[in-house]
Amino acid sequence: MMSGKVFPPAPAADPGARWLRRLAWVCAALVLAIILLSATLRLAKSGIGCAPWPQCYGAAQAGAVAQAPDALAPVRAAHRVLAVAALGLVLIMLAIGLGGRPRWQQDSGEALALLGVTLFLALLGPFSAGSVLPAVALGNLLGGFAMLALCVRLAARRRVGGAGARAWAWLLALAVLAQVVLGGLASATGSILSCDGLADCAAAAQGQSWAALQPWRAPGSAPGAPVQWLHRLAAWGVVALGVPLAWRRLRQGDRGAGLLLACLLAQIVLGPAMVSAHFPMALVLAHNALAACTLALAARWL
Repeated sequence: MMSGKVFPPAPAADPGARWLRRLAWVCAALVLAIILLSATLRLAKSGIGCAPWPQCYGAAQAGAVAQAPDALAPVRAAHRVLAVAALGLVLIMLAIGLGGRPRWQQDSGEALALLGVTLFLALLGPFSAGSVLPAVALGNLLGGFAMLALCVRLAARRRVGGAGARAWAWLLALAVLAQVVLGGLASATGSILSCDGLADCAAAAQGQSWAALQPWRAPGSAPGAPVQWLHRLAAWGVVALGVPLAWRRLRQGDRGAGLLLACLLAQIVLGPAMVSAHFPMALVLAHNALAACTLALAARWL
């Protein structure tokens, strides 16, 4: 005999939420392109990709190389156009989030944070072109990475695990941030040729000053081996934290964990390849993009 109990129909997909997710994915793609364009400007200014290597890199760090003013004009123009487009998308997403249902409160909060980071980068922009301070480069770097992480959180389905899994994800995110900061410092201070490999950097850092960790110091005013050593240590910390977490979540059916695992494994191969190939621009940009994607994918579990 059939029961008389009537079950309510499954709720229809919210069109506003669908639009918010789609716009967030588009914005994530724009932000990733902006990150790469910004990195191209920053790295070219520091001498990455120049020839003959490494003499030209040392000359660039000393300010002895005169760069053609129009060489990077198309990159700079594309960066500005995409930045304006991203700001427009952020404003639209914020309007959708604030006008949505109560359950969208987290989405609207993240869209508001995204707007705050975007405005911070817009204010920082005028100081970026003429500044050599590592602090300015780090502000641009971390701001772009934060925008990508917020876009991916808005776009992707949340994957919230238990308290232990979230704590592990926080450790991973903090380790990635530490590696990004140290990598940005190594690039901005001209420290990438200070040493070769983890053991060599550890030996070179012994007895040296840690003043290169101060982002308000001018490049070249402090030895860079300690920064390179810490950057390599942080890289192995990211691998040690990220691979077990990604593998566990992949076995639980999270396909995003597979992308995170691929990013981590690619970084293991890319790091030594980048050094042995004398830091070509393409590999350095790939290294930068993989770090941004690693942070964004880990942010889904926070």
